[in-house]
Amino acid sequence: MPSPATTLSSNFSGHLRYLEYTRNKMERLLTDGVIVTRDINQVYIGLYLEAITSLETLIEALFLGLLSGRFTVESQAVEPLVSFKNRTAVRPILFRDRNYLDWLPYGSTEERAQQFFRDGVPFSCLGDRERQLIRTAIYLRNAIAHKSRHSLEMFEERVLGNQNLMPHERRPAGYLRSVFRTSPNQNRYENFIQGMAYIATTLCS
Repeated sequence: MPSPATTLSSNFSGHLRYLEYTRNKMERLLTDGVIVTRDINQVYIGLYLEAITSLETLIEALFLGLLSGRFTVESQAVEPLVSFKNRTAVRPILFRDRNYLDWLPYGSTEERAQQFFRDGVPFSCLGDRERQLIRTAIYLRNAIAHKSRHSLEMFEERVLGNQNLMPHERRPAGYLRSVFRTSPNQNRYENFIQGMAYIATTLCS
C-alpha cells in the first residue's frame, strides 16, 4: 500500500523548523554577546548547506518512491513510463554503476523526470519563481562549498548582481543574514528556507 508523498514534505518541513530553532537560538546568543559575528556566520553557512542537502535528498526519495510505488501524489496525475515488479530494482536501474545522481541543479531532475514520468509530472510542475529560487540557491551553495574562482564569480554575477549591499553582505554568510524584506522582517536565509518548504509541498502534494 503506497504512502502519501506528503509524508516526505512533512518530515522536511519538520527538519527546517528544527534548523530554524537552532538559528534563532544562535541569534539570541549573538545579541547577548556570548558568540561573535564570525560564529553566527558559520552557523548560517552550516544551516543553509544542511537545508539544501535535505531538499536534494527529498527530491531523490520522491523520485524513487513514485517509480517504485512506495509513494503516491494525490493532486497530480503521476504516471511512470516504466513499471517495476520489484521495488528494490528501481535504484540499481536508475543509478546503474554510479554511487549517486545529481538532482540539483534542478534541470537534472527535470530531464530525468521526462524519461521516467509522463510529461515529467510532478517534477515539471514547479513555477518559474521556484525554479529561479533553486538556481539562485545553487549558485550560493557552490560559492560556499567550492570557493573556486568560477563559483565565486557566478555568485557575484547571478546572485548579487547590482543589489545595493554592504561589503560584508556581498559574501555568502553575510548575504544570507542580509535583509530580504521588512514587513514582515525576514532575512535572505529565511526567504530561501520558506521557498524550499513551498517547493517540497508542491512536489509532494
